Order: sequence, then structure tokens, then C-alpha cells
Amino acid sequence: MVEREGGGSSPWVAFLAGIILVAVVAFGVVAYTGGLQQRETAQLEMNMPDVKINPPDIDLPDPPPAPTMPPTAEAPVEAPAN
Repeated sequence: MVEREGGGSSPWVAFLAGIILVAVVAFGVVAYTGGLQQRETAQLEMNMPDVKINPPDIDLPDPPPAPTMPPTAEAPVEAPAN
């Protein structure tokens, strides 16, 4: 069997160091391009006249009657004898 050679610690330490290195580089790129600066927000002001419009009077027709329950079933009616 081949024995492990090298005196390094577990590969997890290298993995975490790589993640930290990538995060530092990404932060530096964002800071260099100006992504961390405060941006001015636009101020919007609308001057509109105060207009009062009266709603129109509309004569609507009466609504249809409300639906009713169907008749209940009663005792069956016998057929007439011939």
C-alpha cells in the first residue's frame, strides 16, 4: 500500500482558505468598481391641481330576484290505474 506523504493538515483547511481568498477578492473587486458607495436617490415631486369631479348619477335597473331553493321531494305519487 502506498502511504500518504506530505505534512499538510486535512484538505478541509485548504478548502476553507480558498473560499476565504475568493471572498476577499470578490469584495475587493466590488469596492474598486464603486459598488460600496452611497448612491443618490432621485427626488420626485408632483404638483397637481386639486380637481374635484362629482360622480355621475346613473339610474341602474333593479337587480334580478334572488335564486330560490328547488322544491323538496315529497312522497311519490301513485300512477292512476287504467
